[in-house]
Amino acid sequence: MQRWRQIGLGLALMLASLAAQAFHPSDDDRLTLSGFGTLGLVHSDNSEAEFLRDISQPRGAGEGWSARVDTLLGGQLGWRVDPRWDLVVQGISRYHDTGDFRPELSLAFVRYRPDPALQLRAGRLGWDVFQLSDSRYVGYAYPWVRPPVDQFGILQLTYIDGADVTFKQPLGSDLVRLKLYAGRSDSRIYVRDDLIADFDADAVYGGHLDYEHGPWRLRTSYTEVHSDVDYSGPLIDEIDSLQLPGLDGERQIESVLGFSRLRLFSLGALYDSGPLQVQAMVNRTRTERQRGRIDSALLSAGYRLGQVTPYVAVSRIMTSSTHPDDTDIDQRTWTLGTRFDVASDIALKAQFDRIDTRRPGFLWHTDSDWEGGWSSVFSLGLDFIF
Repeated sequence: MQRWRQIGLGLALMLASLAAQAFHPSDDDRLTLSGFGTLGLVHSDNSEAEFLRDISQPRGAGEGWSARVDTLLGGQLGWRVDPRWDLVVQGISRYHDTGDFRPELSLAFVRYRPDPALQLRAGRLGWDVFQLSDSRYVGYAYPWVRPPVDQFGILQLTYIDGADVTFKQPLGSDLVRLKLYAGRSDSRIYVRDDLIADFDADAVYGGHLDYEHGPWRLRTSYTEVHSDVDYSGPLIDEIDSLQLPGLDGERQIESVLGFSRLRLFSLGALYDSGPLQVQAMVNRTRTERQRGRIDSALLSAGYRLGQVTPYVAVSRIMTSSTHPDDTDIDQRTWTLGTRFDVASDIALKAQFDRIDTRRPGFLWHTDSDWEGGWSSVFSLGLDFIF
């Protein structure tokens, strides 16, 4: 893991050095600097559990207001070597698995485009497992305050270190796009307050097929993840403290969760025409053990009225296995919100989520014996790009 971080940082330093050498007033279009960010506030009425944006966050929004869930800042540096070659580095500061806002290298790749139909990239890439997943931290790019948690909050990885290839083929006025990728990654997820899973994903591979027809964009995708998973936390210590013959805390948890091999399937459809935008998605993740399964679905619709875009969404997530335990999830969310485009690069959003949590699982953090129920979450977000 450390070796790959060093490689990524090396790419970033190399790009910065090359860009500095190449930049001068007569050809400054070769060097581009851009950024994005979100100033977010979340209010929850749940006094027993903390609302999370995704499972990498060790803390969430408890009862009252919190700015940690959605606030972030990102910057991207690009250098166009020539019409075929370019390099990109991106960093993000957000509240993540370290428990603070420590900046992280989210992208660092070299791209080669020999012709408009073919693109190859190598380095640190976004995990493009389904629609919007590789840009889920760029709030300005979507209508919601955050991507729906039932759909995007369970993603185990934020990037892969590897390579991808994209093919594009026009079909009359339509377009077919195929992307294939492979690499590795690492991450940490907080399964519950007393259980942490550290992923060392030594093999991540898959791809997706997009079909664009007029206002429609359809996608089908498949990804497989093979990981060595290390579990830690008070739950492991408690199991090990029993000192029963043949009882190992990590092995016991792995026999239930089975996170070492994941297969992800996704179908998505996006309709964007005039003022109307509709998005629908269904996903299924299968785990290695106990016939584990995670099913999620999303339906969202927005309608632009000048600078204002009201939107509604409904989403659901369920997990199941032949060995269910209290990490299972059964949750539905109804969302109502509005986006106001203050300027061409600034959007103000307000959103209300009504959440029916029938089995809490690992989308919440709680120190109590909370068994679920209804929660109301109100969010404000100011998204910007520059």
